[in-house]
Amino acid sequence: MAVGIAARRERTTAALDLFPLGLIFIAAFLHAFWNFAAKGADEPRAMLQISLWASLIIFAPVFIWRFELAAIPPGAWKFILTTGTLHSFYFYALGRAYQEGELSRIYPLARGSAPVLAAMLAVLFLGERISLTGGAAILLIVAGVFTSHIGPGTAGMRGILGLFKEPGSRWALATGLVTSIYSVVDKAGVTLAPPEIYIYLMFTLTALLNLSLQLTKERVNLKTLHLGDPKTLLRAATGGFCMMGAYGLVLFAMRMSQVSYVVAAREVSVLIGAALGVFILKEGGKRQKMIGAGLVAAGLVIFALVE
Repeated sequence: MAVGIAARRERTTAALDLFPLGLIFIAAFLHAFWNFAAKGADEPRAMLQISLWASLIIFAPVFIWRFELAAIPPGAWKFILTTGTLHSFYFYALGRAYQEGELSRIYPLARGSAPVLAAMLAVLFLGERISLTGGAAILLIVAGVFTSHIGPGTAGMRGILGLFKEPGSRWALATGLVTSIYSVVDKAGVTLAPPEIYIYLMFTLTALLNLSLQLTKERVNLKTLHLGDPKTLLRAATGGFCMMGAYGLVLFAMRMSQVSYVVAAREVSVLIGAALGVFILKEGGKRQKMIGAGLVAAGLVIFALVE
């Protein structure tokens, strides 16, 4: 009898361990999918903007239900203001990247460069050291990005320098840089305020600042999206739901499992994003891009587990 009870407990524990992992895989798909929705639009920058608005509308009931001004300590506001500002530049850079480049190239580069750049900044300014395993993970990420970007007539240093010649790749690297900075801000800020409130306020500020940034820089024409078209509205609503939904699932999973495992598992989104690009959007170089995305994902998983 005791053996049977113990066996049932082990099965229950295993099921509970798999639950947060399942949530992370869903979050990874949602993250890749809202990037796919933006890239597949006629005007990626405008689609990102209206998707931000859509996310605020969709999750407004949750915010209203959970919001208590007293629950936000004064010290949390500086983090909310900082991350909202940084996210506005993130969405601006990402929109520019998708305007210039392919999803199957931009997405792995933007995702993969963030931890690498963060590690480099920590070494340069904080005196931190990268372990041997961490260094190997960075090499995998770099190799994956290089593999995804090489094409006919590009090899060796020409291929590496080509990353900086392509506007889309430069904007993807800018996206990764901003991500590396706001990740540090959010790590501290989310401990001071309820995560769902923190995220919603951040998204609100981001939507306002990003709109101002877009109008100031290029005056993005929202009319190009044909907002009266039900398909466009569905794409924006889906993108908005996936944006904030992915954040929420990750935070929920972090409460149930080790953070390193959560961060590692979510990197499967790199493979999903590349697959959406080559199989759905019919971007060329399927084999090399999937190999490159696989190397990036592997490097990110190792990096998340050891650093």
